[in-house]
Amino acid sequence: MNDRLKRTVYPVSLLLERKSCLVIGGGKVAVRKVAGLLDAQAAVTVVSPELNDVLAAWAASGRVRHIRRAFETRDLDVCSLVFAATDSRSVNRQILTACRERRILCCPVDANWVDGDFVTPATFRGDQVTVSVSTGGQSCRRSRLIKNSLARHVSQIDTAECVVFGSSHQQLSLREREPLQLSGERLVETGRMLANVYGVHEFMLLDTCNRTELLAIKSCRMETVPLLCRILGLDRLPRERYYIKNGFEAFEHAALLTAGLLSQMPGETHIVSQVKDALNLATGQGWSGALMAEWVAAALHISKDIRRQFPFAWRKGEIEDACISFLKDTALPDNSRMVVLGTGVVGSGLVRRLAAEGRRCDWLYHRRAPAENAVPAGCRLRPWSDLTAILNQADVVFAATSSQTPVLTPHPALALPRRAVLLLDLATPRNIDPACAGAYPQARLVDLDGLKGWYGRMTGSFEPVLQLSRAKIQEHQSMYESIINTIQGRNESE
Repeated sequence: MNDRLKRTVYPVSLLLERKSCLVIGGGKVAVRKVAGLLDAQAAVTVVSPELNDVLAAWAASGRVRHIRRAFETRDLDVCSLVFAATDSRSVNRQILTACRERRILCCPVDANWVDGDFVTPATFRGDQVTVSVSTGGQSCRRSRLIKNSLARHVSQIDTAECVVFGSSHQQLSLREREPLQLSGERLVETGRMLANVYGVHEFMLLDTCNRTELLAIKSCRMETVPLLCRILGLDRLPRERYYIKNGFEAFEHAALLTAGLLSQMPGETHIVSQVKDALNLATGQGWSGALMAEWVAAALHISKDIRRQFPFAWRKGEIEDACISFLKDTALPDNSRMVVLGTGVVGSGLVRRLAAEGRRCDWLYHRRAPAENAVPAGCRLRPWSDLTAILNQADVVFAATSSQTPVLTPHPALALPRRAVLLLDLATPRNIDPACAGAYPQARLVDLDGLKGWYGRMTGSFEPVLQLSRAKIQEHQSMYESIINTIQGRNESE
């Protein structure tokens, strides 16, 4: 391409209301330029011996002023901006030269554009929003394609709201939840598909041991709901086995979630870091922006307020604490051999709590050993290659790795001792193949649902705190309204 045609533009939005603008020419191109000026509420004069039907109708109705003759330099005396839109390249060049002498901005609509002062981008207007796309005059068709694509997306913003799609332990068992879970490349692929759905403006995907959710700023148009359910895998479930929350209900849900009130073990705080990690991933992938960040910040703020308001209600609610309580309830001897598989948040927290209880354990790592100062007294750090030997001596095995497939299966190489052994599977997807319970009758296998169900029965109902917390969230409705006002353009302009 000729370097002269590679022009760099500086985008501006001109305030032309009631200002005098001149269009020279009476054909189809002139119609488009006049239409844009009228949209900007400019005072438009058209100079041309003849007008096409559209311009003639506008002149007859008084929308534009028509001077029925060829261009004369005196026409430039009182105008702020000029379009040279005749069918003569030499005339358009003459107009451009005259404008330059008078320091008037001029746009020739033909090949003279490269010497002009501005080009007009492909533009569409919505309620309180104007979007323009420019290729610097190089490809009008391309800019129109981009404009039309954006227009379909932007037209849905005015009806956008907070939404949540998902399912949790309240609707599905652990076995039923596992096929829905998103992690690694599957999570990223799901996000890429969601990013191409019109009407989904910003979103994040939250995947924990007891729930899989989409939190989004989305148009309320219903035709996208089946598509989103299909992408998330919810379409394979009966309608009562998953939830869709909209508007303030979705906002409330996020606040209760980050407060730990929707967990199987109410009061747990791991959910806070999980929500933050999900937002960071979404931001890094380009799925989330300022709106999702504001929503999550509001949820975190309210969750702190809830914990301060009702301190009497909060017990130790982490999964590691439930494990220690469960051990005490089973009355295992203090000298029981403990094995912890996994060095993540749960595994690390568990070895610290076992050490605090005066219990010794073997802590197995796979790829990367924890830092020396992270290994508490009474804990022996062992490589994964020692797994078989250690299992043969274990009384209790805690499995908390991030593996996507079971690390303990009914296999001779991973033989369990021929005596009673307690297997606590703290991972989702499960670390211990459920078939182990049948293959080793002497073993007692407890998965997350079993552990958390026991914990819930032990601690009693959390419903009163849940109701008080919903009332507290209502006091923060202004935070929700701030997000919605931002989306719908009811805030003050920049």
